[in-house]
Amino acid sequence: MKQFLASSIVNGNEIQLVKVNNWFFIYWGSPDRPSSIKKLVTPSGRRPCESSAHKQFIQAVKASHYVKFNKL
Repeated sequence: MKQFLASSIVNGNEIQLVKVNNWFFIYWGSPDRPSSIKKLVTPSGRRPCESSAHKQFIQAVKASHYVKFNKL
């Protein structure tokens, strides 16, 4: 089951935090379709807790102010 937890639009591009089957993903790209999907994992390869996923989402939003989406 796909669940959208958070969303932010930066420079016309959308970043979404999505939970799918208890795994967290960050979707990058235009609001209608993502151009890149990043699966969030811990350094040991396990699922992160929800607060850690939110922190990584906030870092991605901050980074998107400096990174051009066509370079991803």
